[in-house]
Amino acid sequence: REANADDVGGIAMLVGFIVAFGAARLMDTFDPIFARNSEPRGVLFAVILMFLVGFIDDIREISAPAKMIGTVLVGVVLVIYGVTMFYFRIPFFDVWNLADEWVPLITVLWLLGMTNAINLIDGLDGLAAGIVAIGAGAFFLYSQKLSSIPGMITQPNIGSLVAILAVGICLGFLPHNFNPASIFMGDSGAMFLGLTVSAAAIVVTGSMDPGT
Repeated sequence: REANADDVGGIAMLVGFIVAFGAARLMDTFDPIFARNSEPRGVLFAVILMFLVGFIDDIREISAPAKMIGTVLVGVVLVIYGVTMFYFRIPFFDVWNLADEWVPLITVLWLLGMTNAINLIDGLDGLAAGIVAIGAGAFFLYSQKLSSIPGMITQPNIGSLVAILAVGICLGFLPHNFNPASIFMGDSGAMFLGLTVSAAAIVVTGSMDPGT
């Protein structure tokens, strides 16, 4: 499907995220997450930049290498602000404690994989947003459970907040995206959602010490 004037869902998603993120910042409940912590700024800057990469592709259809370079740059922003993966897990196999020189590379590769995965499944009405809503919702509950276990994940942790914001954004978008869809998320929305689920996973599962 070619990009058209209906591919504006990504704009609504970005605005919704920024408004909700700003509202959370003003709430005393989230002070431990935002105070003296660079991760929230990193996620916010990365979200905006990731949206811009997808939005440019929506209106000008940039090449795949250009999109990859843009995504890598967004990954670098995450690394600069400390949104990094210290432990890498392969289910049913093992957990690797990443050496310092591997942390930026694995973080960027994780972001590339997640953003491309969400972008690829955005081919049917409601599919990408539905899958992200289910996945992010489950991950929110998982991260909340981990947070209740002392020493399980690094605190303060922004993962739960990012995950539940992704759920809310998808639930607000889905009624307009079910078949027959009246609005589409475009690459801007798909890559934006990929960034949110990627960042949530990085700061939660990527900070779980296998020794705990």
